[in-house]
Amino acid sequence: MDTAALDAELITALRTRGQRVTLPRLLVHRHVKQGDRHVTPEQIHAELATELPSLSQATVYGTLDLLAELGLVRRVATPRGMTTYDSRVEEHQHAICRVCGRVEDVEAVAGATRAIAAAEAAGFKVAHAQLTLSGLCAVCAAAGRS
Repeated sequence: MDTAALDAELITALRTRGQRVTLPRLLVHRHVKQGDRHVTPEQIHAELATELPSLSQATVYGTLDLLAELGLVRRVATPRGMTTYDSRVEEHQHAICRVCGRVEDVEAVAGATRAIAAAEAAGFKVAHAQLTLSGLCAVCAAAGRS
């Protein structure tokens, strides 16, 4: 998706909610959506700081949370406590390396139906289900790390 289309996507979503369109929001949105990777708020801040020196980490965190609320990015919690953001919002799963923290997309149909039914039976209204696999990535496994 080109920059104009990305901007139009975000502008429409923000205006629908009556929220302001700002340069930092546009830049963070573009940066996440144009990269084919999982990124942390710290990585985004470091990569955009040269383009917009006044950009604060708090703004990056807030913008990413907003983008996740709008359904434009996907928040992925990792076992190491770090949150990464994924530009792919369609349903897919993640494999996370417990040594280096690498996050990989996994194309698999997850059988979350029973877990969702159990949660709903307990009175929980499920908005999203995500299966996360934990183990060793190919690099760490080949290096004998555990």
